[in-house]
Amino acid sequence: MAEEVVATFAGPLNSFSINLTLSNGSSSQVQSVGISGRTAKFPVTWDSMGSFAGPATLTSTAGVDTEVVLANFSGFSPGEQVSFTGIDPDFTGSPSAGVRVLDMSGARAFVQFADGTTGFGEFEATTAGTLRAVISK
Repeated sequence: MAEEVVATFAGPLNSFSINLTLSNGSSSQVQSVGISGRTAKFPVTWDSMGSFAGPATLTSTAGVDTEVVLANFSGFSPGEQVSFTGIDPDFTGSPSAGVRVLDMSGARAFVQFADGTTGFGEFEATTAGTLRAVISK
């Protein structure tokens, strides 16, 4: 089994609808996932993380209204998938301009696994018209 979490911002790349899916393809539970908008093509501030769905429990979200957001989980087991819909990022310093999916390319993601290990990845555009980060242990 690959030791990775795959994070995907659904497309199309020119969409203002920002939705994130996290798939745990590791052999460990995911404790937390963070995304840094500082390194995005156009830096973003996470105004809202929208609605959460999935088999895991979202225990807290930290960093809303900053450039680095952190979602903490309980029970995010191997083979499971969770999602955030209706995320509202703003361009840092310009909250009135709309952010598209493509504008977040280059954002970095990290995962803290329950076994104490971490993984890192960067969001890149795919040929399928999404932004995807493979976060490897």
